[in-house]
Amino acid sequence: MIVVKVGGSAGIDREAVAADVAALSAQGERVVLVHGASAETDRLSELLGHPSRTVVSPSGQQSRRTDRRTLEIFAMAALGIETFSYVELLRRHGANGVGVFGALSGPRKHVRAREGERVVVLRDDYTGKVERVDARALAALLESGAVPVLPPLAVSDDGEGLNVDGDRAAASIAAALAADTLVILTNVPGLLRAVEDTGSLLRQVSVEEAETFAQGRMKKKAMAAREALAGGVRRVQISSAQLDRPVRRALEGAGTLVG
Repeated sequence: MIVVKVGGSAGIDREAVAADVAALSAQGERVVLVHGASAETDRLSELLGHPSRTVVSPSGQQSRRTDRRTLEIFAMAALGIETFSYVELLRRHGANGVGVFGALSGPRKHVRAREGERVVVLRDDYTGKVERVDARALAALLESGAVPVLPPLAVSDDGEGLNVDGDRAAASIAAALAADTLVILTNVPGLLRAVEDTGSLLRQVSVEEAETFAQGRMKKKAMAAREALAGGVRRVQISSAQLDRPVRRALEGAGTLVG
């Protein structure tokens, strides 16, 4: 059982990821694919006249400001472009890709953000946290030979759509399905000791070391690694999505092993 999370940044080669996942599926591996949608959301937001905005939490974490209109645009990008594209590419490469929305659920967050010297609560923000995974539905798809493809979208306890962090969602899925491995594919080689130096790749780190060295978006990946390992996942590998055969390369040890 492998859960693969691929980022949604510009430059991610969807074709290479889908071809590799399809090849693993053909070999009998059970694979779940979780994807991001950041670049497509930013592009659509500009086209639709509702530019993306970022909020900073009191602890310094950056995230997307998700008002209702942004949530709708995010869903267009995540479901309408990214899920669609991966299902299409998986089918083209011989795998039975099936898009899934509704298998993730949890509470809507009370987002706190800095506004100058003040900290405010954004009551119109549709950001959430995954607390429940419909493992039975995903297991049924996997048993049928399908490759479930999930966007970083959940449904709240009140039936509202939510923007959730894709890395942490993938960790929740991996734990719920008792996956052996979580592979996190990104646009850098792995966890770097120095962000600007791709030659400073850390090959193997503890969770504590990952959290110490992680900067920017990598902080969420370190957090996801901690949550996956705590949930029983044996191995978390953070690697580049820009390699040939990116998933299999990660499984062979490319990038950073966290654990």
